[in-house]
Amino acid sequence: MRQKSVPLAAAAMAAFVLLLGVACSSGSKAGPASPGSGETQDAAGEKTAVLTSQPEARPSGELSVAGVVKLAEPAVVKITTSTGVGSGFVVDEDGYIITNNHVIAGLSGRPSTSITVIMSDGAEYRASVVGADPRSDIALLKIEASGLAPLEFAPLSEVAVGQDVVAIGYALDLSGGDGPGFTVTRGIVSAKNRSTSESGGTLGAIQTDAAINHGNSGGPLLTLTGKVVGVNTSIAPDYTTGGVAAGIGFAVGSDMVKAVYEELRENGQVNRGLLGIQGFERLLPAKSRDLGVPEELGGVYLDAAGDIPDGPARRAGLRAGDVIVGVGGTATRNEADLAVAMVKHHAGQVVDVDIYRSGKKLTLRVTLGTPAE
Repeated sequence: MRQKSVPLAAAAMAAFVLLLGVACSSGSKAGPASPGSGETQDAAGEKTAVLTSQPEARPSGELSVAGVVKLAEPAVVKITTSTGVGSGFVVDEDGYIITNNHVIAGLSGRPSTSITVIMSDGAEYRASVVGADPRSDIALLKIEASGLAPLEFAPLSEVAVGQDVVAIGYALDLSGGDGPGFTVTRGIVSAKNRSTSESGGTLGAIQTDAAINHGNSGGPLLTLTGKVVGVNTSIAPDYTTGGVAAGIGFAVGSDMVKAVYEELRENGQVNRGLLGIQGFERLLPAKSRDLGVPEELGGVYLDAAGDIPDGPARRAGLRAGDVIVGVGGTATRNEADLAVAMVKHHAGQVVDVDIYRSGKKLTLRVTLGTPAE
């Protein structure tokens, strides 16, 4: 059973605990060993060089964490509303800003009537809401400014589990200190394509162990090239303690964020389509070999033991056991890709759905439906 995650936008805490650690020495006087070589002695006392594996070199173009912060600093913003504080980032030089829907909506579910955006240099702007999408928890704001420094997105296909990432945001709305005022934490991509709710409403989430706290909501999760891989949105609850889990935070994946951003900017809302399937999952390599689907395609497998409910997919001829590999020209390697395809293609639109059935590729024409609220 999936566990619901905990949104992060909240009023700042009044105090925090400072933990102090004590370093211990092993007492050894030997210096550190070289990571690349060593020496052994044979019976005659001759020294022989022994090569050991070198750590993998970083890809070109990666920055230090300080370099990522310097690049992102002009783009990361604080967002204040009547209900609390959150974060966001500039996505277009003409004043478009991405944040979480729950940052501007609060518990009421309706956008706040007063939203202030504060840049890292202290400049303040009143913001208007261009549009919001509660299903993905993404909102788009606009301020009257130009010549801003936007951040770019990194496609999830270029992001690997175990890769270093940096989270930036106004955690706990802490005050004082040097620099721009936001908090920077570092971690890795712990997993991709997570769901952040029991209903699977936010598919394609990035799981990270970078520390994320209240106030981080809406801020960017960045690669070491300074590109956005996700929007920090929630932390996992720990039902055994009644608190939150350590080192398990979530960010809405960049592919979903980018698709929703484009829809909100163009239309002010997301009119996503509905395929009308259930009981589906990412096609794993072993299963793809069994079903005769090229492994490199991935795909979304419709459980052969399940049933296709009455709806667009069933009326178009999809069956249990089919594997969906594309929708409207968008490859669907997993459930997250399928969710993104539904954002890009609207209710009522007729799309080509590419499937594999019994090892053969077929294309079906589907008229997309409208999701239930």
